[in-house]
Amino acid sequence: MNKLPATALFLLLTINTAAGAERVEESKSWSDSFPVTADKPVLKIENIWGDVNVRPGKPGEIVISVQERRSAPDRLQFERSLETLRLNTEADANGVYLYVGNRERDWHGRNDCRDCRADYHFDVTVPADTQVDVSTVNDGHIDIAGISGQVSAANVNGPIAAAGLRNCAVMNSVNGEVSLGFEASPADNCDIDTVNGDITLKLPEDSGLDVTIDLFNGRMLTQLPVDALALPATVEHVETGGRHQYRIEQQAGVRIGAGGPRFTISSLNGDIHIQKIN
Repeated sequence: MNKLPATALFLLLTINTAAGAERVEESKSWSDSFPVTADKPVLKIENIWGDVNVRPGKPGEIVISVQERRSAPDRLQFERSLETLRLNTEADANGVYLYVGNRERDWHGRNDCRDCRADYHFDVTVPADTQVDVSTVNDGHIDIAGISGQVSAANVNGPIAAAGLRNCAVMNSVNGEVSLGFEASPADNCDIDTVNGDITLKLPEDSGLDVTIDLFNGRMLTQLPVDALALPATVEHVETGGRHQYRIEQQAGVRIGAGGPRFTISSLNGDIHIQKIN
């Protein structure tokens, strides 16, 4: 791991609250460079608060730039947050994995650090063919562009935007829009869903997809010609006390162009937009 010279900012503040306690806040930034030699490197980030931005960079190198803002109600809680909300890094020749807290995502220790917070803003450059899988939870957006490897992203309270994609795997947001732009017709299946937000696909005119659609309060609007696609019904069987119950669900489907990989798109409260890239 090589430290880059850009890491020199550090600011520690104590703020008097109305109750007289001194709230502690710290800001700092740094950058790390990680050599990777795998044919398809991997970048995985699991954030809690803050943005994740990913762009193509040099072959054989993943560069992570981080802006950290940490706060706690007092000095004791601040010291606890350094453990419970620490940023961990695992790296080898295959890629880089960054996560906040512990690897098992067990938040038991956070009960001892109430009102603690650690915002991490990530700006990352990767080889263009990197397999990207990133997530954040609160007060952050995910922005990915120019990555030819397979991309997955998840956000709980914020949007996901990705442009210049070749393929996606899973794109999920609970409260936020999902906007995906593809450089060429996708070659792999992808699951895309949001609870509260629109989903936008931007596709070349010659794209071919088979799309399964699940909408509750929404509609599909398309600039590309589509044909109805017959899908098999799913049947769920439940036996309780000797009684058999069956739930039959029939999803809607459309075929874009000549068809192709399966995209499964769902939104509880939002529209689906399929737009043509000129």
